[in-house]
Amino acid sequence: MLYFVIMNTDRLTRHVKIVCTLGPASDTPEIIEKMISAGMDVARLNLSYGTLEEHRNTVAMVRAAARKIGLPTAVLLDCPGRKRRTGDTKTVFGDHLQFAQDNQLDYIALSFITSTEQVAEVQALAKAMKINIPIITKIEKGEALAVSDSIIAISDGVMVARGDLGLQINIEKVPLAQKKIIHEANHRGKPVITATEMLESMVKSPTPTRAEATDVANAVLDGTDAVMLSEETSVGQYPLEAIKMMVKIILEAETVLPHDNVYNEPRADFLSQVDDAAARAACDIACQINAKAIVALTAGGTTALRVAKHRPAQPILAVTLSEITMRRLNLVWGTYPLVKASPNSLEEWEGVARAVTVEAGLAKTDDVIVVTAGLPLGIPGSTNMVRVLKV
Repeated sequence: MLYFVIMNTDRLTRHVKIVCTLGPASDTPEIIEKMISAGMDVARLNLSYGTLEEHRNTVAMVRAAARKIGLPTAVLLDCPGRKRRTGDTKTVFGDHLQFAQDNQLDYIALSFITSTEQVAEVQALAKAMKINIPIITKIEKGEALAVSDSIIAISDGVMVARGDLGLQINIEKVPLAQKKIIHEANHRGKPVITATEMLESMVKSPTPTRAEATDVANAVLDGTDAVMLSEETSVGQYPLEAIKMMVKIILEAETVLPHDNVYNEPRADFLSQVDDAAARAACDIACQINAKAIVALTAGGTTALRVAKHRPAQPILAVTLSEITMRRLNLVWGTYPLVKASPNSLEEWEGVARAVTVEAGLAKTDDVIVVTAGLPLGIPGSTNMVRVLKV
């Protein structure tokens, strides 16, 4: 058993995750511990600033703090790409990909991408370097926005980078662009981060503006998996207050999320895939019987991602054998990952599912839960089983 404090009820009641950029205002073990406790789910390293050695030390602090507190925390490496360098793909991204591999980082974000071909080139380079880290493509160029559906299709996730995007297109077009990208990502079940200037006034003020609070709430209602703090936590005077405010706004917005939309999805939008159908069925059943939780046994994270795509009201407890999978799932909407020894049979798996929901305080005797997994057990991407269990 590795680490995870499943009794953290704040995490279990918040679906949208929080990404925080680390920097001079948040570069000590003490402040990072407080940020994780306050609600940081993913730590972002911005390679536009600082040295690789400084970022390596920051990664070590995040990992140590997460273990000490008992909450999984992913690390996202934001590569400046062609903003800072010229040359071929290996010259632009090669050493940053290697840094991510050497430090076992959880996500790599690509900046200033203009085409699906550029994403594919980075993926091919990563494969050649034997690097298997999910790639988040930042949509911040007009050219990328024009082919965003294709970019989302080949990426592991996307970021709506509204700052630079707002310099590429007319500013009045940014809100609808955000909604379009989030909708496309939701449809494909790919994590999407909404970023830039969400609580910018909190760089210098302990409270945000009303417009900023509304902006965060709208991103939640649009369907984003995560919202991101940049200068607010990297150089701001109130990093902890910014995180706590973000939590408050998210929780309030989530009180009106239309979780029963799983019933109303147009059939034409369904993906003709067994794993997607099984995940949708799990959410459909959980909604109809008012299940206390959905438990997903997941090797590489696919099962949990598929369930999260359908935005159920129930918490998604993602049980995995892999610490890497646990950390990566911390970016995914409504998903609460934990590590348990891999069950050897379906009966053992059902026992694990019952146990984790009880440990989490989500269910008690005679409550009902929904479980989903792939059979045979332990094969990534094979979600094909849904069962209803009484605790």
